Amino acid sequence: MPRLPHPRYLALALFCVAGAVFILSPLAIVILTSFSATAYNVFPPQEYSLRWYETLAAQEAFYGAAVRSVVLATATTAIALAIGTLAAYALVKYALRGRDLVKGFLLAPIVLPSIVLGVALFIFFVRIGTINSDLSLLVTHVLVATPFVVAIASAAFANFDWSTEEAAMDLGAGPVETFLRVVVPQVRAGVVMAGVFAWILSFDQVETTLFLVRPGQTTLPIEMFLYLQKWQDPTIAALSSILIVAAALLVVGLSVAGRGRTPADILRQQREGRR
Repeated sequence: MPRLPHPRYLALALFCVAGAVFILSPLAIVILTSFSATAYNVFPPQEYSLRWYETLAAQEAFYGAAVRSVVLATATTAIALAIGTLAAYALVKYALRGRDLVKGFLLAPIVLPSIVLGVALFIFFVRIGTINSDLSLLVTHVLVATPFVVAIASAAFANFDWSTEEAAMDLGAGPVETFLRVVVPQVRAGVVMAGVFAWILSFDQVETTLFLVRPGQTTLPIEMFLYLQKWQDPTIAALSSILIVAAALLVVGLSVAGRGRTPADILRQQREGRR
C-alpha cells in the first residue's frame, strides 16, 4: 500500500492550487466573455459567438496603436537592459561607496505610485518643452522599466560564480570579451526574464503614458482606455484575450530560449577556443 504524503505537503499543494486558481480565474473570465454573443459584458455568456473578434478586426485605430506600442516597448527594453544589467553587475560585484544609496535611487520608481510619477514627469517635460515628443515617452518608459531590470539582474548576479570570470581573464580574455562570453551566458536566463518583464511592463503602461501621449499618437493600452469610454461591449475582452495568449507564448518561448549554460560548459568552450 503506497504511503500517503505528509499532511503539510498536501496543505502546500492545496495552497498552490488555490493560488493558481485565484490568479488565473480573471483571465479565464475575460477570455470567455470575449466569445459572448451579447452586446454588453455579462458572465457567464448566454450564447457564444465570434462577433467581437470581427468587430475588433474592423477597428483600424488599434493597428497603429499596436505598432507604436511594440516599437516603444522594444526600444525601452533594449535601453533598460543595457542600463539595468550593467548597473546590477557593478552593484553586486564591487563594494562601491554609497552602494545602498545608489541602489535605492535606481529602485525608487518602483515604490512611487504610477499616477504620481506620471504627473511629475508631465510637469517636468512641460517645463523643458518636450511634452509632445516621442523622446519624452521613451524616457518615461525606460525610467519605469529599468528598476525591475536592476532587481532581476541583481538576483542573477548574486548566484554568479565569479571565479569563472577570473579564470577567463587569466587565460587572456579582456574585460569586454569576458563580460560578453563568460558573464552574460551564465546570467542569460535572468537577463532574458528581465527583458521580457521590461517589454511587457512598457507595453502595458497606462498611468504614466496617459499624460504624455498626444491625439493620433496613442499606444494600445491608451487606445483601449479611450474605447471603453465610448463603448461597453466585449471588443476589449477580445483584444485582451489575444494579448493574454501572446504574452503567455512570449514568456514560455523566451524562457526556453534563455536557459543558460553551466560554468563548466563555458570554461570548456573557452579552452577549446584557445587551442
